[in-house]
Amino acid sequence: MSSGACPKSLKNSPFGGRDGRSANFLRGWQMDVPQGTHRALTPEPSPEYGTTDPRKTRGGAQSFKRRVEIPAGSQGGRPSGKRDHSSPRRNIPEAAGNSRKIDPERIWVGGSTGSQTLVRYRPISTSPGRILHPLPPEVKNKKAVVNVKNKDDHCLRWALRSALFQAADHTDRPTKYPTADGLDFTGIDAPTPISQIGKVERQNDLAINVFGWDKGVIVHHISKQPEDIPRINLLLIEKAGKFHYTWIKNLNRLLYDQNKHREQKHFCERCLHGYSREDLLEAHRLECKGIGQTAVRVEMPQEGKLTFQNHHKQLPAPYVIYADFEALTTKVEGPELDPTKSNTQKTQHHEACSYCYVVVRCDGKTEAPAQYRGPNAAEHFLRALQVEERGIQKVLAKPQDMRMTRADWESHRTASRCHVCDKPLEGDSVKDHCHITGKYRGAAHSACNLKLRLSPKTTTIPVVFHNLRGYDSHLLMQAISKVEGRVSCIPNNTEKYISFSLGQLHFIDSAQFLLAPLDKLVAANKPEAFQITARYEPDRALLMRKGVYPYEYMDSWDRFEETQLPPKEDFYSKLTGENISDSDYTHAQRVWETFVCQTLGNYTDLYCRTDVLLLADVFENFRKTSQKQYGLDPANYYTSPGLSWDALLKKTGVELELLTDYDQHLFIEKGMRGGISMVSKRHARANNPAVEGYDPEKPNSHILYLDANNLYGWAMSQPLPTGGFRWVEDCDGLVGTIKDQPADGPEGFILEVDLEHPQELYDEHNAYPLAPERIVVQKEWMSEYQHGLLGTGKASAEVEKLVPNLRDKNRYVLHYRNVLDYRNLQLYLGLGMKLRKIHRALCFEQSPWMEPYIRMNTELRKQATSVF
Repeated sequence: MSSGACPKSLKNSPFGGRDGRSANFLRGWQMDVPQGTHRALTPEPSPEYGTTDPRKTRGGAQSFKRRVEIPAGSQGGRPSGKRDHSSPRRNIPEAAGNSRKIDPERIWVGGSTGSQTLVRYRPISTSPGRILHPLPPEVKNKKAVVNVKNKDDHCLRWALRSALFQAADHTDRPTKYPTADGLDFTGIDAPTPISQIGKVERQNDLAINVFGWDKGVIVHHISKQPEDIPRINLLLIEKAGKFHYTWIKNLNRLLYDQNKHREQKHFCERCLHGYSREDLLEAHRLECKGIGQTAVRVEMPQEGKLTFQNHHKQLPAPYVIYADFEALTTKVEGPELDPTKSNTQKTQHHEACSYCYVVVRCDGKTEAPAQYRGPNAAEHFLRALQVEERGIQKVLAKPQDMRMTRADWESHRTASRCHVCDKPLEGDSVKDHCHITGKYRGAAHSACNLKLRLSPKTTTIPVVFHNLRGYDSHLLMQAISKVEGRVSCIPNNTEKYISFSLGQLHFIDSAQFLLAPLDKLVAANKPEAFQITARYEPDRALLMRKGVYPYEYMDSWDRFEETQLPPKEDFYSKLTGENISDSDYTHAQRVWETFVCQTLGNYTDLYCRTDVLLLADVFENFRKTSQKQYGLDPANYYTSPGLSWDALLKKTGVELELLTDYDQHLFIEKGMRGGISMVSKRHARANNPAVEGYDPEKPNSHILYLDANNLYGWAMSQPLPTGGFRWVEDCDGLVGTIKDQPADGPEGFILEVDLEHPQELYDEHNAYPLAPERIVVQKEWMSEYQHGLLGTGKASAEVEKLVPNLRDKNRYVLHYRNVLDYRNLQLYLGLGMKLRKIHRALCFEQSPWMEPYIRMNTELRKQATSVF
């Protein structure tokens, strides 16, 4: 090939020049390579690239790599006409497998003296896991992050070096930073998990914030070091299961485009909220660092209204599954609990040994309960439910045709409002029917009707356990990894789950709606309400109470073969510290005899099946009551608060303006303190003729018990915010007018004030000080007894407590009204406190919008026949 011609294969490639000559892919540059100048990477380089025997390479490997190195002199033209020259001393690696040949034309370099030389290349091996982590393009392009290209596992240390010893150029090169950095990494793992960042901070007197990247910046760790220590912000990059620390040299630049407000240039490290000016950010930090212990990224909603939207939850869930487990318990041997180190003592290991479930359709139809007793019961249960899931999907895929009676036709003809959203139809009317039963449900808007569509692939199937969160979820979580399916969860904490799902199976806890033991729930319902139980257990009268079971006695599979009930003393429960009563044991014996139990296995099956059937009846009755009173199905919710919130929005029809200003949100949170739970006067003795030990020589005194009926209901019936949130500009002018604001007026206020507590009122207010605060109690305030509690590990000196105290209050946030229908501030001033300053005031529109819903529930409570 001639030295000046450009191969055909390059003419249409990034290396093809306009004049037929090859060019560097960087536009405007050409590469001139002097002939015969190559850099040998082996003692005897060979230009014969196609004849290397891979069996002769080091270690006898069956593949090999070649490295192409082209020392080049580069020259380029600038717009000014000046020519630039450089001689880079870099080499470009290219890997080739043993089945691939190198095409000389693919590495052609143009020029009058161009040539190329191929040599055998043996790369130096590196230890596993030492991979260079490129930054995501959207991060790299901002030039806000320094990514040191280290080849060891100490990326955290390199990131800290890049922050502490900042390089002027080539910031990605490890050679730019000293290895004698003075950092103490004793006892620190490499790679370093986030859990050890606090230890790194303490050992080196540093303050480190760690952020992550998941289509945007997220918060991993915010330093709790003193404020006077400068913060080092790190970005943790994850790729293919490997993690890499980098240094964020400019957090504001990194976050600049994280929201639509491009004028925001100053960002808070705790919440990542942005501000247009530094002074606004500093004012925000005073509030942000005082709200909670955990730093999270906060995304406020867009402007809009909050209204009832979950119309699909008005319909009964097509299918609901009720289930329960029984477990074998084996004793766990181990050391006694050290109360200063742990509050958890492992005493038993629970292994699921049997289950029962029953499927209930939306019209009340059921199939016979499914039961299993044997090994791997939890895994067996999940696989059985997946079979049920596929069967339900097939039913949903073939919706029933609509069946209408004459009454249905007449109802549809005269309908004027949509039965889904309760708004006027105005000519937009379609017939809505149940796709499971074919029954006509009512006239609806076409859009509302589409919202009620049941999809075979997305319709959820509630699986109900009683006390799922506290017990059954632990058994299920041990097995859920053994079955296929998409798993998601809503955690309550690190050990308990509000709910979790496997595919379309959504596991919920009936105790999150009915907070009582199952036996008490059964007793609260009338016998005729237990239709499902009666369907499968004709002798239901004997089962209309929670049975008894020897949980701790059942410690091996052999127990199931025993042919009689164990003695009463074997029903003792270490959990409750109690044994069953004589009547309970007599009842268990009657059940054994009536249902002809031959073994403890039979008794276990009956016990488990009975619990499931009773639970199904109790929760089905609760669903009917909720649908009657609120028009909502509890099976479509996770907890009663979620159900109640939707019922509130649906009943009142309220439109609440969304709070979009994060500083207003923090301001309101600052005023949330909880309720006083303490007794200031520890001992009181009444002295009057009606008590024993009356002393007529002393003044008469009485002890009076006071309580308020429906206190929360009353408070929620008062005027509450609905929208129009705005900061008051003239706070000084508000000082003289706040006392005149009517309690039930159209506007309300939340204030941040300075209050003085005069010393002459200390004795009078000592029993119940005004304006309590959430504060960390200082050790110098504590008594000798309290210091003793700290030594036992039963108390902590670093947790905020709600403390009534007699101190002056600075920047104290309070609502201008209190629960006695007077303004909170007015009450305090009337009792002697002095208002020194109003720093900020948030004004809002208000109305008693909750009152209709609260009144309805109060009346329903009066009509109730049980405490549930």
